[in-house]
Amino acid sequence: MEMNQIYALSCLEGLKKLPDHSIDLIFTDPPYYQYRAQNIKGLKNHKDVVTEFEFDDFKSEEEYLQFLEEVLKECYRVSKPGASGYLWCGDDFVSFLNRMVERAGFQFRKVIHWHKTNPFPAVHPRKMFANSMELIVHFSKGTPKTWNYKSTNEMHNFIEAPICMGKERTIHRTQKPLKVCIPYIEISSNEGDLVLDPFMGSGTTAVACKMLKRNFIGFEINPLYCEIANQRLQKVE
Repeated sequence: MEMNQIYALSCLEGLKKLPDHSIDLIFTDPPYYQYRAQNIKGLKNHKDVVTEFEFDDFKSEEEYLQFLEEVLKECYRVSKPGASGYLWCGDDFVSFLNRMVERAGFQFRKVIHWHKTNPFPAVHPRKMFANSMELIVHFSKGTPKTWNYKSTNEMHNFIEAPICMGKERTIHRTQKPLKVCIPYIEISSNEGDLVLDPFMGSGTTAVACKMLKRNFIGFEINPLYCEIANQRLQKVE
């Protein structure tokens, strides 16, 4: 398979085509076993916030976890010794994923917290706090080979940024902003390294890699998202 391509394949179908020990970094945002969301109207200060929930296509929590476990085993196979991985997740499943990455053979390293400064506001009748936090599980295949230190303030396991808005935002419902992806790709890879995203979505990982002079390879089962990702890549100089 060629580098710097997004293949219209399911993640497992694509992963099985990759050779052993070929990947320097994994950075990905798999589907969550919970709601997805669609745009809403009528909130003056939250024009880009989303709601009207729909669910991912997993019949049970057990099926979802088995799927992720199989993906992680393939990720371990294709990772080089010393490669790092970053896996986005919701707070409901972070404890499962911590153990799951270790069963796949990786070392669990840290949970990183993204504070969304403009989350969807809490709905009063539900008597719940606003969901303003999303998590990244950091893991590695042995001791990380690449660790590009930044300033002390940038090495915290906490990052603060708004959700995607304005020109950066696409129709992908759970698109992550470049601001919360670029720092970790910079820390855990070098120019010319190969970064894998088996759930490429609208292409944020690929865009970040192109900006940072990293190579990438990714898989996305939705043809529309593949098209959006490639359009975004064409705009990166």
